[in-house]
Amino acid sequence: MRRKTKSKNGHFVFRNCKGVEYEVLFRKPDKRLYGDKCDGICEDPEEDHPRICINPYRTKQTELNTCIHEFAHAFFWDKSENEIYKFANTISKFLYVECGWRKTERSRKRQYRGK
Repeated sequence: MRRKTKSKNGHFVFRNCKGVEYEVLFRKPDKRLYGDKCDGICEDPEEDHPRICINPYRTKQTELNTCIHEFAHAFFWDKSENEIYKFANTISKFLYVECGWRKTERSRKRQYRGK
């Protein structure tokens, strides 16, 4: 049976390759902890309930880059910030510039259609 990808409060959840479950929240990271210029955070996989927070108030391209960056941290926690930075920038530039991928508006409650 396929595992649900939403938590009970409606946020996206996933497991990394080590089985650690993350919840993804579209909200600004706490500036008291991370500063004003932080677009996203990925919490340590050793936390009880690690989360990824993505600032939804940035440009579409920055939001895409931040998502890729923070998901990369979740899967490759041992990699340096520089390695994650280069990876995310390369993938997001390819998707945004070369492929023309754009964000569509998220709805509070998505509807899924069965086949």
